[in-house]
Amino acid sequence: MKALDFEFNGKTYALSFTAEALFKTYEKFGVCESILDATQAFEPTEQGWVNCCWLLALMASQGELQRRHLGYDAQEMLSLEDLRTGCLAGDVPRVRQAVRDCLEMSFTREEIPDAQQEVNLVLQAREEAAKKAMLLARSALDTLRQQLSSLLSRSGKRSS
Repeated sequence: MKALDFEFNGKTYALSFTAEALFKTYEKFGVCESILDATQAFEPTEQGWVNCCWLLALMASQGELQRRHLGYDAQEMLSLEDLRTGCLAGDVPRVRQAVRDCLEMSFTREEIPDAQQEVNLVLQAREEAAKKAMLLARSALDTLRQQLSSLLSRSGKRSS
């Protein structure tokens, strides 16, 4: 589980931007290239703040659902209203940073060691067939060269 801890009013919440959260965001704001641009969550407006709180509450709910799925005891969900009414003006940068960090963490793919890389079986079969064909072509070319060489050497001996 990829989650980011976020402390609010003395409680720690796990933030996670899951695929479910992505599609809920798309449903609310439309499919977009930049979630922060589409939601305008960092705009210095009341609607921007509401959208930022909405994102954080969504991330917190997804993180809590993941925790529960893993067998942890259920905790109270962090709501949009909790954030809108419970955050002081000084909390705004911390909330925005948590949203940004969670998005970055959720969209970052882990590097897979070469031994665990996915194998495209069709591509692998094509590459093996191409190698085999190349080896056969080289073998045939070598055979022709040997025959030509022996033919030339025989013809050279007869003329002397």
